Formats: sequence, structure tokens, C-alpha cells
Amino acid sequence: MLNEMKYVYAVYQEKSFSKAAKKLFISQPALSNMVRKAEREVGAAIFDRSTIPLTITKEGAHYIKSVEEILFIQRNLKSYFEDLRGLKTGSLSLGGSSFFCSFVFPDLIGRFRARYPNVTIDLLEGNVKELREGLEDETLDLVIETALEENAPAVERYFYKTETLIMAVPAQWPINKKLAPYRLSCGDIVSGKYAREAAAPVPLENFSESPFITMKPGNDMYQRGLAICRNAGFVQKTAMYVDQVLTSVNIASNGVGAVFVRSDIVECVREHDRLAYYKLGDPLAKRNVTFAVKKGRYVTSAMKEFLRMAGVKKNAFHFC
Repeated sequence: MLNEMKYVYAVYQEKSFSKAAKKLFISQPALSNMVRKAEREVGAAIFDRSTIPLTITKEGAHYIKSVEEILFIQRNLKSYFEDLRGLKTGSLSLGGSSFFCSFVFPDLIGRFRARYPNVTIDLLEGNVKELREGLEDETLDLVIETALEENAPAVERYFYKTETLIMAVPAQWPINKKLAPYRLSCGDIVSGKYAREAAAPVPLENFSESPFITMKPGNDMYQRGLAICRNAGFVQKTAMYVDQVLTSVNIASNGVGAVFVRSDIVECVREHDRLAYYKLGDPLAKRNVTFAVKKGRYVTSAMKEFLRMAGVKKNAFHFC
């Protein structure tokens, strides 16, 4: 039965016998025979062959769920025995947004590779949906993110740091003259001086009629930005939606709209004279950055060591 499961699951993933056969490098008739054998063994149809694309029956849904549980156990078992060799070999797949992949992972990966040169590292730069799917199907071992949706797959989270959100506004906007007492310099933000001292947050209601560049729905910044504006007494007017925060900052610097961004990104912005920065007074301007691992997943030595090198406290590991 285990042998047939592999073939049935491939058909389920591809939603097509022909695509699955091509993926498995076997003929379509041979694949069909394997699936029919599995259906005979369970005594029920797994696929509804009358639909396009192919769908599964009620019994098929139970079969696929069981297959996924078996595959999960198999992968954990394989990882456990691979771990017995220590970090002399192995692999590590990481995922994050463009900001983390560009400005957080490089240093961590460099230090990790210097110590464990024989561990292969894969890096995926993606949006929230792609990162969530990567955790779910285990193509990603560790994901660094500020938040995953409430309907995201069950994950274990490990605290990395707290970050502060600020507001970036096109410097050419006339409103900046009115708000000059609240304006922050690049140095104020990079040094963290504005956060440590009692710098006054900008009265956000001044931007009630301003256009905003907004992250796409599903991103934590999307919901958070809407709520921050709502708490200030107005509904955010979205000029455009983007996928990545670095993109939003570059577009904002060209006068398109205001944008909520993490303060750390200011160090990455070259043309500071084209942006004005402001502190936010809303409690939602603070959020945690965490590493995420699929719940129940066997956590390899490579994953543990990478988390430790990132500064995640040992006592935060449920697996230590």
C-alpha cells in the first residue's frame, strides 16, 4: 500500500493523471493501474474522474490526509537519522520577505557557512502566501516573519526581536512644512534616538486625505496599517498595493504616497532627501519578528544551530 500511496499523492498534487505520470517518469496507463489498485485495496474511489481538473471524493480526502500524515512521519524519521551524522552534512532551507533575505539572512548565512561549510543552504525570497505554503509542504525549514495569517498552518514560533514601524512620506509633499517639528532625521532613526527619547509622534490625522502605498491583503502590514489609520480616526486611502516593503519605499520616494515601514529599513534607503520620516504613537507600531517552524516537525541540528546563531534564546526552544 505504501508504494501506491506515492502514486496516488502525485495525482492529487498535479490534479491530472498525465501530469503526474510525467512527473513520476512512468506511462499514464501504468499510473492509472497503480491508482486503481489503491482504490481496490481501500474499497472506494479516491478520485472523481468526471471533474476537470481532477478532484477527490469524500473517501479520497480521508485517504490523502492519511498519506500526508504518513509522509510527515517518514520525513521526520529520515531527518532524525541524518542528524546522527551531526553537521558534517545536511541541508537547511530558509524563507523570508525581500527585506529579511537582503539584510538579515546574509550575515547569518555567512557565519553559519563559515562554521558548517558542508551544510547546503537554500533561500526563498517570497510573499506571505509563498512562505506559508513552504512551511506547510516542508520545502522550507525556517521562515522569518513578522506575522502569519490566523488561518496559516500550525507553527511553532521563536522570538527574534521587536521592531518599530514608522511612517515615510514623500519629502516633496507640502504637509511636511506644517509637520516639521515632528520630522525625524535619518540619524535619529538609525541610532534609535527617537525611540529612546520622548520624541513626539506625528498627529496621524493630518494624513487623512493623503494617498497611501499599501501592502497586499494577507500581509500583516496591510491589516496593521488599516488599524493604525482607523485608530487615528480615518480610513486609509490606498493609491496602490505592493508585495514587498522595499518596493513600497522606493515608490514612496517618487511621490506616489505615504507608507508604513519598519524603522530598520531606513539604513537601506539611499535617497533620504526624497523622504520624510515620522514616529507613530499607536501601540500597533510595535511588532515581534519571529522564526517559524511547522508544528510537529522534527527540528534538525542545522535548524537548531541556525536559531542559536540568530540569537534565539536556548530556553525558547521547545526541542532543547
